Amino acid sequence: MSILKEIYEYKIDFVSNQKEIIPQSKIENKLNINNINFPFFEKLNHQNSQISIIGEIKKASPSLGKFTKENINLIDFAKAYEDNNISCISVLTDEKYFNGKIDDLIEIRKEVQLPILRKDFIVDDYQIYESKLIGADCILIILSMLSQDDADRFAELASELKMDSIIEVHDYDELQRAKSMNSNMIGINNRNLNNFVTNLDTTINLSQHLDNCDKLIISESGFHSKSDISKIFTTTGISNYLIGEFLMKSDNLPNHIAELLN
Repeated sequence: MSILKEIYEYKIDFVSNQKEIIPQSKIENKLNINNINFPFFEKLNHQNSQISIIGEIKKASPSLGKFTKENINLIDFAKAYEDNNISCISVLTDEKYFNGKIDDLIEIRKEVQLPILRKDFIVDDYQIYESKLIGADCILIILSMLSQDDADRFAELASELKMDSIIEVHDYDELQRAKSMNSNMIGINNRNLNNFVTNLDTTINLSQHLDNCDKLIISESGFHSKSDISKIFTTTGISNYLIGEFLMKSDNLPNHIAELLN
């Protein structure tokens, strides 16, 4: 069984259990769709082709295990992102595979004024209502684990709740599916979620099939240096990057962010 298949089956069971604890109706009743939010797409779209970074809050991964210090303060990290010209923040909320928590996003939302992506494996409408409730401005819709009907429904629901969505793709077929969906953004994941192997050429190869695509493109994962960004930017013109592990491991975050943005 691939890692992605394992994660999908786990998430289906996990969400089913969550519904028993907090019914979806209770979450919906608590929602205020008109709450102040920080539009994710608008923030990236107004950068005028300058390099934009979505800084990720991430403590672990299935491939690396836990890679941050035990006493790391995620709020301090998020504030450092905000203070050093990061455009948006991505917060991992999956606990089993990425050591994240919903509470991480809730606490970060209280402290920063940047748009926040809830980074998780969305498999049910329940999680989208939950995302709105906890203060997310954007959700991730991973096509490699979803039927087209589910993916379309999730994107529509996010829009109804006044959240943005990023449609994540890894191959040509997924890219073609994403082009017609109700979302302004496509994220090209350089990491294959079936085996967690990363290759920046994924973005380069798929960028050749973006003619007549009016969506904002984000290249995700695998960036560890300025040269990695330069490789993608000069080859494809893509200027939006989601970066997690490299920044979370940094011992001099302001300098590393400045280097990437320069």
